Amino acid sequence: MTAMKRLILAIVGVCVAALGGSLTGAQDDLYVLPAANARLSVGGTMDLTANGRVLAASNMLNGTVSLVDASARSLIVEIDVGGDPRGVSFTTDDSRVLVVNRADGTLSVVDVAERAVVATYPVGILPYAVVTTGGNIAYITLQASDEVIALDYTTGEIRERISTPPMPTGITQWGADMLYVTHLWTGELSVIHLPQSRVVRVANQDTDMALSFSVGIDRRNGRAYLPQSRSYPQNPALTFDSAIVPMLNTFDLNTLNIRADSRTSLSVADRPVNMPFAVAVDTVREWAFVVNAGTDNVSVIDMNAGLAVANLRVGVNPRAAILSIDNSLLYVHNALESSISIIDTRQLRVRDIVPISDLRVPIGRLFGAEFFHSARDPRMGALTLSCASCHFDGLSDGRVWRSMSDAPTTTPLLFGLEDTAPYTVRGTWPDVASAELKIGELQFGAGLLDGEMPPADGEPHGGLSLDLDMLADYLLSLEGPPTPPVADVELARRGAEVFAELECAACHSGDAYTDGQLHDVGTGGEFVTPSLNWLWLSPPYLHDGRAETLRDVFILPGDHQAITRVTPEEIDALTAFLLSLPADDSE
Repeated sequence: MTAMKRLILAIVGVCVAALGGSLTGAQDDLYVLPAANARLSVGGTMDLTANGRVLAASNMLNGTVSLVDASARSLIVEIDVGGDPRGVSFTTDDSRVLVVNRADGTLSVVDVAERAVVATYPVGILPYAVVTTGGNIAYITLQASDEVIALDYTTGEIRERISTPPMPTGITQWGADMLYVTHLWTGELSVIHLPQSRVVRVANQDTDMALSFSVGIDRRNGRAYLPQSRSYPQNPALTFDSAIVPMLNTFDLNTLNIRADSRTSLSVADRPVNMPFAVAVDTVREWAFVVNAGTDNVSVIDMNAGLAVANLRVGVNPRAAILSIDNSLLYVHNALESSISIIDTRQLRVRDIVPISDLRVPIGRLFGAEFFHSARDPRMGALTLSCASCHFDGLSDGRVWRSMSDAPTTTPLLFGLEDTAPYTVRGTWPDVASAELKIGELQFGAGLLDGEMPPADGEPHGGLSLDLDMLADYLLSLEGPPTPPVADVELARRGAEVFAELECAACHSGDAYTDGQLHDVGTGGEFVTPSLNWLWLSPPYLHDGRAETLRDVFILPGDHQAITRVTPEEIDALTAFLLSLPADDSE
């Protein structure tokens, strides 16, 4: 490297820092963007062959993947894969489809010609998206372990593990060297330089962005488009349109600086929408086709004007969008409807809807899932909020909502609900169907009960409405993931002993580790004993999130303060034990 080149790179590095891009590593981490014609692989729930003839889409409720003839607009075949399939990707020769099975923690390899699964490999806990660009290597995001793995899909061997910021979710590969990774709850964008096998840059936004599922690349202009949602948990007077705002954010990939002039509020540019999920970019017209999963529509945004050209209604819960080779058609995957909408991008109208799956789940469970994810149904919300906005996949958004109830409240996980009644931090909901109250109070929905909203008097709401019971059934069906392997088994075993010595089971009892009772533990009132399962997925801790880490729970003032009774080493052991819950029954 010449002295002049080093000087130029140093100057660029200073400029990147000044513009707000976060650069990790040395000056050599700076890179030249790939060529505009370099292969682009976007991880999503649908993919298209290089010749534009065949689509592949996952059916998460059925545990299948569908192959669709794009020209004939008809289903070719539906193939069983694994539990809760999400990301799909054709290999570079289009001979195989790789399918990430989220519930199973596996990757299925489907032979397109044989129309069959030819291999299934374990990959880790909570895999989400996959991309492939050659060399028999697939890159997969793993939300539970905060990493991207490089897996040889011919052997199942994990070649590399690349650590990332928390909850890596969407992934896109542009060219041979670059991966772009989104992070579900933080809105960050990571850049992985494959020759170095590490994250070399992380773009941090100065706003509370979340629900970042995917990244679209404009290869012509060197931009990344991120459909996201901006939350306002500190708002003291939440309304349906001020709690969460749908956004389309644009990053300059040369500097990894967010383009303030291209930050688009979709509710302003178009209309109130919920959960922008994926984007397809027409680089010729400089249009962004944003699919909004919660309102079942597509916002067509002219990025030069910052305004919508059209808004198109599609199927239920769209999660992916792909343009045809000549950009004349847009394929939209409707995840809960198990269909593909085909949009004529010149006339801006839906030309066809192709069913791609024979649904196998109980119809009530399907309707419950639709209620959970919908902000379009006026009974569930007012177009900007859905249950999934804060509880996507049953997870917690990690926020502390200041006006969610009469006390600041962290967003709870929705796993194991059958064993953790009553609900809310104050124990005011006796059954899951009491979520009807939140639909009216927060989401400004009319509710699933006929007539007026019932009072919050602690009475059960189950059995009062078929629709509400279907929502409750879906909520009760949400299963938590397996706990990651314990790093230090002996430490966790010692932690179980400390748990017993401190008599924690007096309140945290049973398999769910809760007695379901109200207690005053010195945090400002009486609150229901929370479950201790899946704590590794639900920071911050205590009802108001005052404990950023689990260890802080035992350091801060209050009845949980254990540092005065046991040693710091025993606190570490106790924390290790709690983070191992729920325990694997097979152990």
